[in-house]
Parts: sequence; C-alpha cells; structure tokens
Amino acid sequence: MPLPWAGLEPPFGFSPPGAVRQPWLPQPKEWRDLTADIETGDPDSMLELYRTALRIRRAQPSLGDGPMTWLPSPVGAGVLAFDRGTGVRCVCNLSSVPVDLPGHTAVLLASGPLTDGQLQPDTTVWLRPAAGRQ
Repeated sequence: MPLPWAGLEPPFGFSPPGAVRQPWLPQPKEWRDLTADIETGDPDSMLELYRTALRIRRAQPSLGDGPMTWLPSPVGAGVLAFDRGTGVRCVCNLSSVPVDLPGHTAVLLASGPLTDGQLQPDTTVWLRPAAGRQ
C-alpha cells in the first residue's frame, strides 16, 4: 500500500489533479489522519518516530553495521533485549505487563511512553546502556 501523502480524500496525493482513473491501489478514507502532511511535526506520529530513528541510526555507527548480541531477558518471557556494539541497547516488551527498564544513561528513542521507569506492553526502546551493566 502506498503511504497517504496529502489531502482529506483518497487518493491522498497519488494522482495528478484531473486524473480520470483511480490509482491501482485503493486507499481507505480512514487514512485521512495518517497523511504525511498531518503527521509531520507531530512528535507522537509514526512518521516522526521513523524520522527520529533514521537520524539516530546515522549518528550511531554500531546501528549501521557491527555485532549484535542477544541478552538474557531482563524480566522473563515476552521481553527481547540485544546490544548493537557497545553503545545501543534495544529492549522490546512483547508481554502484556509493564517491565522495569534495565540500567541506562540515556533513552535514545521509545515507541511509546515510558512510565515510572517502566517499558509498557507492545513498546520498544533504544537505550544508551550503563557501563558494565547487562
């Protein structure tokens, strides 16, 4: 599916003005709130999450290429954690309950809110790990 770019009605910028044919891939009207025009500048939007992730990836050499090390789950089933090089730790909470964040010096990016030092269900975070901490 193409991403919706602009406008409030399908095809959301994928046909030139005056086009007589519909685009070959339909776009539902429900996508009107997901256009690039609307999501640009919204810090909670998927578009801005991806833009931030790409900026961080360019700034962190270990995210582009380098070793990846799986870590023991910090709290049990449903949590995946790995390091990329020595500077970035990724923790994914796939469980149904909040989990404590591992030791870190900075949050680089989170896909949702972090509440009281916990990673919420269905949320991923990139951290700068604390030195010597697993």
